[in-house]
Amino acid sequence: MIELTGPLPHPHQRRHEWRPGDRLTHLDGRPVEDVLDVYYYQPEDAVMRLSIRRSGGEEVAVELPPTALDALTATFAPMEFKRCACSCVFCFIDQNPRGMRDSIYVKDEDYRFSFLYGNYITLTSLGTKGLRRVIEQRMTPLFVSVHVTDTAQRSRMLGIKRQYDVCEVLRSLKDNGIELHTQIVLCPGWNDGAYLERSFRDLFALRRPAEGEGGVASLAVVPVGLTAHREGLTRLDPVTPAIAGRVIDQVAPWQSAAAAAWGGPFLHLSDEFYLLADRVFPPADHYAGFPQEDNGVGLTRRLEEVWLDSLRWAREARRAPKRPLTVLTSELGALAFRRVHAPALEAAGAPPLDVIGVRNEFYGHTVTVAGLMTGGDLRRALLDLPARPRRTVCLSPRVFNSDGVTLDGLALADVAAGQPHEVHVPDEEGFVDFWADLE
Repeated sequence: MIELTGPLPHPHQRRHEWRPGDRLTHLDGRPVEDVLDVYYYQPEDAVMRLSIRRSGGEEVAVELPPTALDALTATFAPMEFKRCACSCVFCFIDQNPRGMRDSIYVKDEDYRFSFLYGNYITLTSLGTKGLRRVIEQRMTPLFVSVHVTDTAQRSRMLGIKRQYDVCEVLRSLKDNGIELHTQIVLCPGWNDGAYLERSFRDLFALRRPAEGEGGVASLAVVPVGLTAHREGLTRLDPVTPAIAGRVIDQVAPWQSAAAAAWGGPFLHLSDEFYLLADRVFPPADHYAGFPQEDNGVGLTRRLEEVWLDSLRWAREARRAPKRPLTVLTSELGALAFRRVHAPALEAAGAPPLDVIGVRNEFYGHTVTVAGLMTGGDLRRALLDLPARPRRTVCLSPRVFNSDGVTLDGLALADVAAGQPHEVHVPDEEGFVDFWADLE
């Protein structure tokens, strides 16, 4: 059932007198659990017949035209996450300090959010019913946290007692046309070395056909993230520059063999490996359309292409950037700017960029990505800048969530308050266009 949180917008509201507690139970006689059911079962170009149950148990029948679908779904209460039952040794949620917003501590394991938003799931909570629904409703693609394909080792890493063969479930999804993007969070001593090789080979055996649907379309390997708040948790070692270099060298022949056999790139390392090891990034076509960009895979290379293209257009339109900028970002982001972006942009005629990497005091110095920076750390870095000359400072949009606040609950105005510089959060892809538009 789906809770209805308000009346339908005009002119559809006259068809149903909404009351608090109303819940949509059926669409055309079929029970509905969430908005995905509604979209899947909606009749094409026909009247929608809704069954609504009031808080007192009274059943109400309502008919709406198909054009009212968006108005109907706008009244739905947000879907709630299905919670994760794993206790992964590397779980980042367990490494959050106390006193943050409640939502920060939510562990989700929901195939619906994997389909809708690209959230990674372990599949351990999918069950027969969920598997059947994914296949029936064609929820593709899904994003799956595999970590290691050896069943016993995976159970240890995920902190579960059940011996769960993830490849068996992936095979069922593949055989039914579901595309899969997979990831491995690399934990030295746990799933590297021979475990990593077996995982690659098992997942490549489940690859999507060159011509067809279903199967593993990509595998991303990302380094484990470790904060300074691991009291009482399993001891884990970080991915050091030396380990990052060894992993790059280990997977290089697998990448070549997979690309030759499959006709395109399959196995990807996140940008952090190349930045840690001070290695050259693969070319853009290595990332095959960047399907795992939100996982930190290929973002540096793609932004380089986008920004250089934008700069070329700006110069042709005689509106090239003229003002120097200060970029305040994470330590890893600063590495990407210094090694890739700033040299490429300046070689193409852009003004100099002053890039400042901000140390993460909130989570600890081993956390270096922009998405885990806090407003407090950024604010301290802003206040540490000399007051003169007045700067134009850019922050990464990855620091702020969809509500415009940082992990520690600060808005941009809070971060920038009481300091003399002009602070902006340009759109990531539109960075050069923003720069060019500055007076």
